[in-house]
Amino acid sequence: MGMKIWWQHIFPPQEQIEKETGMTLTASVEDAKGRVLENLKTVARPDTEVEIHYIKHSAYMIQSYYTEMLNNIWLIDGVIEAEKQGYDAVIIGCADDPAVREARQAVDIPVVVPTEAAMMLANSLGSKFGMITVMDELVAFCERNIRNYGMEARVVRPVRVHDMGENWVNALFEMLLDPDVLFPQFEELCHQTIADGAEVILPCCCALSPALSLAGYRVVPGTGVPIVDVTHAAVKLAETLVDLKRTAGLGKSERRTYKSAPPEIRDAMRAFTYCSPGK
Repeated sequence: MGMKIWWQHIFPPQEQIEKETGMTLTASVEDAKGRVLENLKTVARPDTEVEIHYIKHSAYMIQSYYTEMLNNIWLIDGVIEAEKQGYDAVIIGCADDPAVREARQAVDIPVVVPTEAAMMLANSLGSKFGMITVMDELVAFCERNIRNYGMEARVVRPVRVHDMGENWVNALFEMLLDPDVLFPQFEELCHQTIADGAEVILPCCCALSPALSLAGYRVVPGTGVPIVDVTHAAVKLAETLVDLKRTAGLGKSERRTYKSAPPEIRDAMRAFTYCSPGK
């Protein structure tokens, strides 16, 4: 039996991005989305349908905790909409893993985030993993996830940064369309991380990871160190959670952390906020 997975993008369409940020994007956002989808389909089962959905509004959350919080309101609206439309699972398409606890409280279907999925997979592939992100500001988000997931003993520090330059929004989409822009900087960062003890590399970005996969870069040459595409890990974990819910009745705990409010109460409370659906 097939399944439908809703991939929640953290950005809106290109016209909206340019209008709201004042940036001019030379890379096509829609083409970049197509490349992400192409990459996801390489690991998804033939009967798994993955659909990427833009966010309705964005605070461009990858720069600070505050803007992340603003962005999360609209992100969770998408998660709730996925459940209402009958999707089997949701993947939040950002390797900062934003709003994962809140999203899991909001719905009953599985909610997967890329870095958590990749960390769990990395633990089966090597004793220590290293993380590479795409902005200096995001190191704090990586450290947050290391703490939240209890991975302090398995991660190699420091978290390294593949610099994207001033027009970082454009760079995110450009790397998907032209993965060669990543080299040789990324490979040098891998070697530095391996020298610090990493046995597995996690490119913690939902543009960086698929760009590397699309370029066929899955092992750091000459080292035997695998590179885990965090988006691949997310898709396979989502499929597994849906399978287990269907076959074994295994779902999220309704004790404490992820316990859901009844949908009618959840939606009534959302109606009080400025960001409720339709406003």
